[in-house]
Amino acid sequence: MVIRMKINKVFGNNLKYYRFIKHYTQEKLAELTETSVTYISQLELGHHTPSFDKLELLSKALDVEPYEFYVNNNNIHKLPKRVDMK
Repeated sequence: MVIRMKINKVFGNNLKYYRFIKHYTQEKLAELTETSVTYISQLELGHHTPSFDKLELLSKALDVEPYEFYVNNNNIHKLPKRVDMK
């Protein structure tokens, strides 16, 4: 069965996954990328796509290659229901 997702949702799921792997809160990632918590949340929900500049900042902060955010590898299944690092 092939599951198709919009690219924004794939990006958001992967962003959340890589943030979880680094043990970063949304607040920490927002601080590292000079953005807001709301922006990070909206990205993770698939409501926005980042500019190339923001993509580069996210990539550096999470230590992943930019293309890895767009690979649909179902990382969302490896996450707890709520990713809360506090």
